[in-house]
Amino acid sequence: MDDMATQTLKKILVLAFSAGGLACFHPEPLDTGAMMSDLRRSQSAPVAAGGAAPQVGNEPLAESRGVALALAGNRDLRALRLARGVAVGESVTAAELANPTLRFEVTHLQEASFGQLGWDTRLAWEPPQPGVRAGRRGAAQARIQEFDSELSEKEWDLACDVRSKHATIVAVDAEIQIAQDTLKNRQKLGDLVTRRAAQGAATRFEIDLAKLSLVSAARTLDERRLSRTMAVHDLFRLLGATPPVTSFQVAGTLTEEAPDAPVLTAEALEDQAMQSRPLLSAAKARYEAAQETLRAEEAARWPWIRLSAAPRIRRKELTGSLTDFGVGLDVTVPILNFNGGRIQSASAARDAARGQVASALESIRVDIAKALADVAAQRAMLVRLHGEIEPILADHDRLLAAAAQVAELDVRAFLAAEDMALASRTQLIDAKLQLKKAHIALERVVGTHVGTGAMGGMETRTP
Repeated sequence: MDDMATQTLKKILVLAFSAGGLACFHPEPLDTGAMMSDLRRSQSAPVAAGGAAPQVGNEPLAESRGVALALAGNRDLRALRLARGVAVGESVTAAELANPTLRFEVTHLQEASFGQLGWDTRLAWEPPQPGVRAGRRGAAQARIQEFDSELSEKEWDLACDVRSKHATIVAVDAEIQIAQDTLKNRQKLGDLVTRRAAQGAATRFEIDLAKLSLVSAARTLDERRLSRTMAVHDLFRLLGATPPVTSFQVAGTLTEEAPDAPVLTAEALEDQAMQSRPLLSAAKARYEAAQETLRAEEAARWPWIRLSAAPRIRRKELTGSLTDFGVGLDVTVPILNFNGGRIQSASAARDAARGQVASALESIRVDIAKALADVAAQRAMLVRLHGEIEPILADHDRLLAAAAQVAELDVRAFLAAEDMALASRTQLIDAKLQLKKAHIALERVVGTHVGTGAMGGMETRTP
């Protein structure tokens, strides 16, 4: 019996020291210089810890592909995905059992002789309290769901941002085309005025007006190109890539739905948002986590046991042969502390989480109403612009062609008309873009695509 007790003690000690040796920390140095070098080398698609991001490629970028590239390569999103391990670790911790406690004592210290000393060792362990452990595990799982919903919300926001920026580049490309056509018209005007001046039919003042208008048109074109460069940089920031050195093209044109295209009602969109909006799912998961935490605190107020000696081995003398075995059981007696403070805090946290769900619902309702109003206003504005501006622009082009053929025109009237035509065509493009962005804003609030019949959108074509 003595040998068996000694061997058992040795095994316990070896296990304890071995477990302590496994817990080794391995630091990972952070080299920002190396990170910057990696970013400089990755021109079109950076490489992450999990592998290379998809290549942007040289073909025109469609809206759907841009969204896919952003979801795979956006660095902010990657960092957020890595943070999911924190919530997973908390779930693992909630499911783990408490470690036992090993206690070793030297007894009979009052004896003068070393040979009269004894020793005592005991193993203590607190088993998991059912309600407490289940509540903590439920809260940890709910936090993982909350994190996943928040991640989905970030992904959806990123997708909407990419679609909006893609549409902006499409619109700027159309404006650049208009600015180029305007510049050609101004060049033709300059040539025409120069010929007329050689014939004595134009003044020096008209020549200067034509030259100044050419400079103004060139500046307008440069401004549009600069706007496109900035928009491309913004888009590639969302994609998690570096803008290419060569020219970058996008695929797609701004399209419009019919003036009488149906739009879903606010109530229907609210019901759809309740099923698909990740923000609401995160708020609901936060409520579930608070409720499970309250469940654990409620269970913690009841008495529970702790195995204080399981087993306990005691030797009367260090060199003797007498050994004493025993077991012990501790019981928590909740007479001084009923866990009232933690229960009150957990209950208040649950009430706050319920309020956050209600606030999220109200925010969704308000945002849907605002987005619908914006869609209706942008659609009405575009319809009005089509009806009022397009006939005038068509007549302007016809008159311009006729004036160029007979080489007779009023330079000042021509320039004024050209400026108004440029502004009007730009207004039409901007109106289409704003309607597209209004649709995207509505889909951002709902949390999913609403439907092409009710939303209009981007017409993509295969390059």
